[in-house]
Amino acid sequence: MTKISLTLLALLIYVSAYCGVPQAISYQAVAMNASGLPIKNKNVALRLSVLANAANGTISYQERQTSTTDNSGIISIQIGNGSVLSGSFSGIDWSKGVYFLKTEIDTNAGTNYVTVGTVQFFSVPFSLYSANSAQSNLASIDFPDGLNSITPVNMNGNFSYVVPAGQTLYVTQISHNSSTTCPNYGVAINGVFLTSDVSGTTQTASGSASGTAPTATNKYSMSFPFGLPAGYAINSTTCGTSMVGFTMPANFSWVVFDLSTGNYTVPAGKVLVIKNMVSSTSTVWSGQFLIGANSTSFNKSISFVDQGQTVSTSGLSGSLLMMGYLKNR
Repeated sequence: MTKISLTLLALLIYVSAYCGVPQAISYQAVAMNASGLPIKNKNVALRLSVLANAANGTISYQERQTSTTDNSGIISIQIGNGSVLSGSFSGIDWSKGVYFLKTEIDTNAGTNYVTVGTVQFFSVPFSLYSANSAQSNLASIDFPDGLNSITPVNMNGNFSYVVPAGQTLYVTQISHNSSTTCPNYGVAINGVFLTSDVSGTTQTASGSASGTAPTATNKYSMSFPFGLPAGYAINSTTCGTSMVGFTMPANFSWVVFDLSTGNYTVPAGKVLVIKNMVSSTSTVWSGQFLIGANSTSFNKSISFVDQGQTVSTSGLSGSLLMMGYLKNR
């Protein structure tokens, strides 16, 4: 096998100027053959892996990039902008542990890669570090994906909105359509209706006990904001509704799971952050669910469930949507 080497000219980490998305690594190197001569004006392919904690550690992110060397054999690319093979570059939490970059190359731009080396990231700018560490602390628990590069969403009347690929929809408000008699105010997610209490000519987003309760039985109040992952549809009901929120690139895995269909077990290495429990009947569910064998109350407050633990319910009539997200343990 022909020996190939890469000499790194620079390895700089930065965040693109427009609100930090997409994040990228500026990578520049010289490709040389076994004789130490530069490989000039050649199409090449790179497989780049970000490894966690050790030079032979677990792959946190991997991508493929193609490039053309210049007349000096120099390759210039941006890691994070290639074809993703696994993981999410924006989801790497640079604040936890150390990371290494493994580089593989095919000088014929194919997939017969030769490993040319693994190097450690010795420094990470605060802008990249804080972007992920802020998502992990309690202060950002309502908006774990962050608040950069948001796209406002405002729907009114009768609508059906599907969350775009690669995005999270954060719903911050559901407003009344000004009718005091409408029994079908609200929105629906997978057949489970969400609403707030009626008070005079308005409906509040707090779900408080004051005011006149909706007349339809298949509704249940909840707290805001709540998040929906890509591909989920949120629909207004027949009376029409106003929905306000925003989308942004998803860095966390959101969970919307109907506990009436079975139990949910938190994956290894993750913590489940439960933001909402939404029942399809406001009169049957007692607000109790089980973490393992322990009965737990949910009163519009956040619950945390560790890896390997199972969330379940009993005595439920109708659906019970558990809504939240997974974060690294």
